[in-house]
Amino acid sequence: MQNYSKPETVSTLHITMDDSKFEAKPDVLFKAYSAIDARARQLAPENIRNELKIVQDGRIKTKFYVTVSNRMAPHLLQAIQQQIDHKAGMDFGLYFQKLQEQLMSQMFGPEPLSFNIKL
Repeated sequence: MQNYSKPETVSTLHITMDDSKFEAKPDVLFKAYSAIDARARQLAPENIRNELKIVQDGRIKTKFYVTVSNRMAPHLLQAIQQQIDHKAGMDFGLYFQKLQEQLMSQMFGPEPLSFNIKL
């Protein structure tokens, strides 16, 4: 008798961070996001490391787009927390806490409504 397991459902989360009130230089944000990306990949199992993408907007240098799978998201959250703990400064911490909140709200928030309408 074989044991069949249900395949894991992988969903993708999308977050956009653009906080004009946070007056960090774009290169400082880029370095922080790069460190978070590298650490999250380091923490994750090898088979899901490619399920994270962080991109800086080409025109608005303080705007970042994060695309992450639900499997990779816990590793990203841990990397963000380590970055918050590592960097001094309340503004910096608040910025990345906001990123964590957005990520967690997508992970644990209500499922989007879908409708199946037949005519």
